[in-house]
Amino acid sequence: MKSNEIIFDENLEMYIFSDELSTEICISLSDSLSASEEELTEEYKNKIANFINNLPNWYNEAVKSVVKRAEQIYAIEAKSKDLQLMNIFILFEQDENELYGLEFRTEFDVEHGCGLKIRGIDYKVIEIGTGEIAFVR
Repeated sequence: MKSNEIIFDENLEMYIFSDELSTEICISLSDSLSASEEELTEEYKNKIANFINNLPNWYNEAVKSVVKRAEQIYAIEAKSKDLQLMNIFILFEQDENELYGLEFRTEFDVEHGCGLKIRGIDYKVIEIGTGEIAFVR
């Protein structure tokens, strides 16, 4: 993905198809950000594009965190096939460090799913919980 392909619609969303995951993923720019009302800089769009392009570098770590949470909270053995990445939320302003929210559909909590926040600089998961964690700044 290139920065010039980062184009959000009137709902501050765009959709991409992930070859790695063989699924469509919604990319959402949080409406609580000033960036949602600003013209997005090339640098900002590059950060988003790079995060998406680097999915193979952060996805497995995110899935491990979700599986671990399932084991701790639900006392079940979840598998990566039980998860589907539905949304990537952009949670940082144009002049801030990168922070993304990932929302997963899960077999073990169909109603709430699982959400986490992940830093863009080192792909460290910093918070995990129900799906709403992914989009609350």
